[in-house]
Amino acid sequence: MHGQLITATTTHATAAVASVTGVSGLKYYITDVSASTDKAGALVLIKQGTTVIWRSQIAATAAGALVYEHTFSQPLEAAVGALVSCEVDGTSVCNANIAGFSLPTTG
Repeated sequence: MHGQLITATTTHATAAVASVTGVSGLKYYITDVSASTDKAGALVLIKQGTTVIWRSQIAATAAGALVYEHTFSQPLEAAVGALVSCEVDGTSVCNANIAGFSLPTTG
C-alpha cells in the first residue's frame, strides 16, 4: 500500500507552526522535520493535536547558524484523524517544516 504525501511549511517572526489538518479515516506518519530560528535554545516540537509527541532543542552549527533537520528511521505515528504539527519559536524569524505520508484506516 502506498501513502499520500503530506507536507507543510511556514515562516513567522516569533512562532512558526507548520500543520496538517486531521482528516477522519486517515492516519498520518511523520518522516521528516526541519526548522530554523534566530533564538538560541529554541525547541522543535512535534504535536498530535495539542499533545507533544516528540521534542528536540536546536543547537548552533559550527558556523553559528540555528538550523535543525531530522529524519525518523521509524516514522512517528499519529492517531486516526489527528492534526499534526511542527512548531519552533524565534525572536524575529523562524521556519518550520513537516513531511510524511497518510494512509487510510481500515475497519
